[in-house]
Amino acid sequence: MQETDDFVENATSPFPSTMQEEEKKAEGADNITPDVEEAVIKPYDAIHNDVAEPRKNTFWADERGNLKVVNLVVRNPCKIFWLIIAVVIALTFILNIAVFRTAENGNPFTLPGNEFDLLDVRSIQYDSLRLASDQVKEAREARGKEGQTTLKQSELEAVQYWVFEASTPSGLFGDRESIQGMKDAYDIFMNDPGYKDYCLLNYPRNQSLITENTTLECTAPLTPLLMYYASYWDSAAVADVIEELKDPAKVDLLNRVGVCAIPEAYCPPTIFENITLQEIMSALQFGMMVQNITSTWDMKGDLIENITQATELASYLVLVDLYAGVVDFGFDKTFSAENPASQYSRGILFWGGPYINRNTSGLSEEEAKAANKADKDQLKRYILDNYLKEMDKQSDPKTHATINSYYFMTAIIGDVILNIVTKDGMLAIFSFAFVFFWIRLNTSSWFLAFVGFFEIFFSIPVAWFLFTVVFQIKYFSTLNTLALFIVAAIGADDIFIFIDAYKQSQYHLDVLTDLETRMSWVYRRTGTAMAITSATTCAAFLCTLITPLSSIQSFGIFAACVIFIDYVLVMSLFCTAVVIYHDRFESRARCGCCCPCDVQNPSVTENAKAALEAEGGEDAKRDRVSEFFRTRVASFVQKPLNRLVLAVIFLSWVSVSIWQATKIEPTKENEQFLSEDHPLQKSITILDKEFPTANDDMGMKVYYAWGLGQVDRTGVNRLLEPDNFGVPTFDSNFDFNEQCQVELMGFCDRLKTDP
Repeated sequence: MQETDDFVENATSPFPSTMQEEEKKAEGADNITPDVEEAVIKPYDAIHNDVAEPRKNTFWADERGNLKVVNLVVRNPCKIFWLIIAVVIALTFILNIAVFRTAENGNPFTLPGNEFDLLDVRSIQYDSLRLASDQVKEAREARGKEGQTTLKQSELEAVQYWVFEASTPSGLFGDRESIQGMKDAYDIFMNDPGYKDYCLLNYPRNQSLITENTTLECTAPLTPLLMYYASYWDSAAVADVIEELKDPAKVDLLNRVGVCAIPEAYCPPTIFENITLQEIMSALQFGMMVQNITSTWDMKGDLIENITQATELASYLVLVDLYAGVVDFGFDKTFSAENPASQYSRGILFWGGPYINRNTSGLSEEEAKAANKADKDQLKRYILDNYLKEMDKQSDPKTHATINSYYFMTAIIGDVILNIVTKDGMLAIFSFAFVFFWIRLNTSSWFLAFVGFFEIFFSIPVAWFLFTVVFQIKYFSTLNTLALFIVAAIGADDIFIFIDAYKQSQYHLDVLTDLETRMSWVYRRTGTAMAITSATTCAAFLCTLITPLSSIQSFGIFAACVIFIDYVLVMSLFCTAVVIYHDRFESRARCGCCCPCDVQNPSVTENAKAALEAEGGEDAKRDRVSEFFRTRVASFVQKPLNRLVLAVIFLSWVSVSIWQATKIEPTKENEQFLSEDHPLQKSITILDKEFPTANDDMGMKVYYAWGLGQVDRTGVNRLLEPDNFGVPTFDSNFDFNEQCQVELMGFCDRLKTDP
């Protein structure tokens, strides 16, 4: 019995055997701050009573638990470093050959035209007509047009808008100074003898009458200044017209008579059902008076004396539908007989092409496109070389005291926007410079800063190679350029995580056995965390695949590729750079420079281990931020009441966000790409908002089509084939016979007469 008692007394149990021991442990636990890092920092062997257990040699790790790939990097850092650099540069070179050298005009981006949901009924109807029209047009051109010649400067090549804004309450046409200031803008071109070689020539309708001695003039600009600079101004006749238009009955009669008030115009017989012959003759006589007045509006004379009369005439002509188109284009939407002051005005200059008589028969499609491109480039060069400086001077607010001038030209708009983007891109350099110097500050090494910025920047071409060459995605959206800013932020964050883990490792004795063990610990600690965050970011971008818009899909896929490549380069190239930094540069130069470059002996890891052993063991040090989150934030979140408050705040924020999201509406006006005070944006805004719809404006087009079927979308994938919208189909039962033509004419008449 004594032996049994002795056995029980001396026996050891793996569990606490007394309540006193439990209470003692509980009291000690109250003074311990929860350390989440302990399980991660402490090696596997140290967790199990510090008794090392033998490990198996696996495919990924050796018998010590170190990652084999990390061992390879530690033993051959320079070779692997330069190998990765060579691969990255090689892929970039292949990308240049596969994409940039084969891109049209060197532009690798897909033009954003026709961006819509391919399955939407409206896009199906639109493409059914558009593709069928293109196919018929190509078939007609394929038959050949021998002998047909496009006359020199007979086709519209480009247009240029001048937009004017008044600085005085009297408006643009209230004083002679403002009118002359607008005229100066057109004189830049019209006073230049070379303008006639590029303007749209005014050919007669019967071109067979043209001979070598025929003198052709430039098409007059579309502007109210034609009236103010008329070659002849009959004040008495104008006064008579104004007096007649002051009679509302006369205005009503002219609007009912319509085109019958124009001499030599076709007057339908049905007009006599509601209007007497006497009324028609009165309207016709009035029309001849107006025609005599407007026939001298050619901008070839001096500024007329009575500008107030001209403005008053315009304010009354806009009341008559037949004559409104003569004047309404150049006056703003508030201009009327009651308010004969226009704060805004606009005008158009017309540029023509080609610049030689060109017979396009026998030319291939590529040759015809090349000829047209040559004409556009010639016009653009001429404008940039001869007019741009004067146009900029005219649009300078200091040039005129009473008006502000803005120009908008299709031929040079690309260069203007490119200049704006280039200037804005220069501003973006500051953000990248900030990222670079912040990496330098965090890593304390110029070498690591340059390598880190290299891997961030070259994530773009390597991801582009994966996107275009490997995945064969041809649709490269202009939105994809935004990925550079995204990877600059995420890439720098990954670098900070990696280098922070490397710095923290020097304070944990168990991982300082050698550099292989230390880097394996860093690799495991950062690789998993960055893999999770990178995977969730990639998944978020890939969610854009649910949208039917190809440009958004392209951006999402490309951004996901960039994030993935950045993660790969951080875990390979930057990891290798850290090993080189450890071996050769760390703790040598005060400024973190790269000299001297020989391998340090003893190594930094060995010195760190010796320092910790001298201090009596592991002494895990933390920076202020880590300590703040470990002691303050962690203890705050652990309290149930605090968690409840945070949950309520979060749910409130989500509720408000959902509420605001329900208020999102479709865009009701053109998107503003530039700042409000930018001259180009000012001109666009004024054109969109300050003018009524005039006869010379291009209105909305509504198409009616017969004989077509729905476009066949089989096999259409715009990501892989950006130009493939499907195949047009035709109704085999459609017959364009006499009965069909009569029905179509009747349908057109019903549309014209529908009130």
